Amino acid sequence: MPYPPDLTLAEARAIMDRALAKARELKQAGAFVIVDAGGGVISASRIGEGPTSSVWISRAKAYVAAVQRAPSARSATQWRERPAVFASMQQLMRDEIFPGPGAMPIRKDGRVVGAISTGGGVGPWTEIPGIDASMLMVDGAPANCEDMIIAHALQAKYQNQHPEVEKLVGPFVDERKDDLPHSLDHARAYADRAIESARQKGYKVAVVVVDEAGQLMQMDRMDGASPMAPDLAEAKALTALNFQRPTIDIPKAITAERLAEMREVAHYKIAAGGGGIPILRDGFVVGAIGIQGAGGAERSDQIARSAIAPLTTGQSTFRA
Repeated sequence: MPYPPDLTLAEARAIMDRALAKARELKQAGAFVIVDAGGGVISASRIGEGPTSSVWISRAKAYVAAVQRAPSARSATQWRERPAVFASMQQLMRDEIFPGPGAMPIRKDGRVVGAISTGGGVGPWTEIPGIDASMLMVDGAPANCEDMIIAHALQAKYQNQHPEVEKLVGPFVDERKDDLPHSLDHARAYADRAIESARQKGYKVAVVVVDEAGQLMQMDRMDGASPMAPDLAEAKALTALNFQRPTIDIPKAITAERLAEMREVAHYKIAAGGGGIPILRDGFVVGAIGIQGAGGAERSDQIARSAIAPLTTGQSTFRA
């Protein structure tokens, strides 16, 4: 049996749920990313109206907070004052970094076991049209939206990472309706079914759900799954979306030479093999799911199919 991770998926999801609940209460849309102590993604969620860039920014900030073992605001301040150091860090660090506040370490028994970050659509707003000012107060004093959400998620004392912000009016966002196929609620339902199916079979997988434009909606890595599994699962989801067919069928339908040509030209990552399935509504592709880590193409394919089977309808074809 592998040693239990310092930060489990269940713990990360509990933190994520609190962040999403507070963001929705404040009528905000963005992305939240939770990573382990090494910066590997455990869970990521993007509220439907949040900009796609919010996932990339959140992930880059969470990575900084995790590996630096400090709020991302601290590194951001140092890097602004010493740009040469920031340039060096960009070259030396394993993953992309973003010099901005918004990420906080996650501690357990006094030790950093990961980090959480938000970005894009959620900012340090001190006022939000349509939201009562009392909802942006902490201990009787004004607070900003971004740091309030992070503190609520961590069940920690509020820390202002934006002391330079005196007044900033943010957007009031009505999230997409829950019955739309590309809502976060639908994406989470797919991911939850995949995780449960994998757990029953004894597999440790990563699952990614993207919407009809290839934008990440939900990403999860089960305890014991490889740190690189989420990236591979995302590549499978994007491949299934763009080819509009299960990834396990791609090598049968497209020659290796043609696939190599596409990899040279396509903006999206292409990963043939089992685990990527398009999500259909009435014959239209409205998203895709990717699974990595089930120990074989057929097994990953089966988990992906079972996850979306009750919620997807229709057929789609692709000609290369």
